[in-house]
Amino acid sequence: MRIGIGVYDDRLSAVGLHLDGRRTDVVVPISSGIEAPLDRLLARFPTSPGDAVDSISFDLSTVLRRAGDAPLTVVRIAPRPPVERTDEPHVGTAPILHVRGGHTTLGDELAPFDAEGFRTAAAGIPGGSRVVITSVGSFANPAHELAAGEILLEHGGPLSVTFSHSFDSNSFATRERTAELNSAMSADAEALTTSLSLISGRRFPGARLSVTRNDGGRVPLSRLAAAPVHSALSGPAIEFVGGASFCGLTEGDLILATASGPILGTMRDEVPAVVPQLRWNGARLATQAAHLVPATRILLHGRVPAPRLVAAVGAELDEGLDDHGAVEADTDLRALGAAVAPLSDWALGVVRAGNATEMAHELRAAEARVHARLVAFGAPPSMVRIVESRLVATTYEHARVVSVRVHGVAAEPTGEGAHDAVER
Repeated sequence: MRIGIGVYDDRLSAVGLHLDGRRTDVVVPISSGIEAPLDRLLARFPTSPGDAVDSISFDLSTVLRRAGDAPLTVVRIAPRPPVERTDEPHVGTAPILHVRGGHTTLGDELAPFDAEGFRTAAAGIPGGSRVVITSVGSFANPAHELAAGEILLEHGGPLSVTFSHSFDSNSFATRERTAELNSAMSADAEALTTSLSLISGRRFPGARLSVTRNDGGRVPLSRLAAAPVHSALSGPAIEFVGGASFCGLTEGDLILATASGPILGTMRDEVPAVVPQLRWNGARLATQAAHLVPATRILLHGRVPAPRLVAAVGAELDEGLDDHGAVEADTDLRALGAAVAPLSDWALGVVRAGNATEMAHELRAAEARVHARLVAFGAPPSMVRIVESRLVATTYEHARVVSVRVHGVAAEPTGEGAHDAVER
């Protein structure tokens, strides 16, 4: 059996998919703390020798919280500081520490890293701070970011150090903003990982635990603490995946009617179409996310075939949409989406490649890394599929510098059948 759990502020909503195609829905209210409600919820999934729980996946996008107390310091590495510092991008009110260094687009050192100057300046960073390190102009060589991190570890003052090169974007401000949000959520992600692992492991010690991602997939729960930003906005994508599964859509457009309005997305090769950045509070984040937009008459006009239409529980169908043949869900689509979401992994980065042979080599190497990681996640090698593999020219950059984008998934087979039971 596979169990998907949507974690909300006031309840846990779960869907269990049995091997014979039956489905079991369970909803448990939350009054304070998640441990006791989760234990009660999992206790309602009786198992048999032939139908043991082998997978539990959580969507935590509603409950992942930012840390509010730890101060933030931004370290920017560049050949020189900006002429007009009032015009440079800021991350909230965080102070910016400018350090000399940096590389060219090709990854060659443009200016030596001022290690001694940074070591002196780092002593002034308040103890217990979160620190985000950004090498402003370098996409291909993170050496100076790593060198700065080593000095901070020697200093011992920062609570955490996050490198912006861990996130894929040609904009240093986007990378930096994403790194800051990731850093702010890490403490809560660690606490959730521990709580969920302990309770689930006690009930179902053999089950693999996963957390959903913004791209509509999932990864092992153990990876949440390292990259919570990639799971922090997964709710709409996972609900969309649940809607597609509910109506049996594997290829084509889908309109999902939700409580906040209808959204439009596309399933391609059994996974949602993805964009490389996601808007959050008016700013861009460097995270792969399902491409979902408000469904308007202009967008829907002339689409052939017409999109499928699914209404989530509690959602009202918009009068401007043609609801002929609409399917009304009788289950929590976010929990269903968590249960059916495939394992997902990406290989993203900037590489040097000057001809077709080198480009092909880089793609094969990236595909091999994705395949190996998905197998390490627990996917059978035969179930791994590469659904996107391409090179993208970096805008306004050197012709020999290209971005690699490889996306792999591994979906587990699920039964299809009627609804079994609803417990509340």
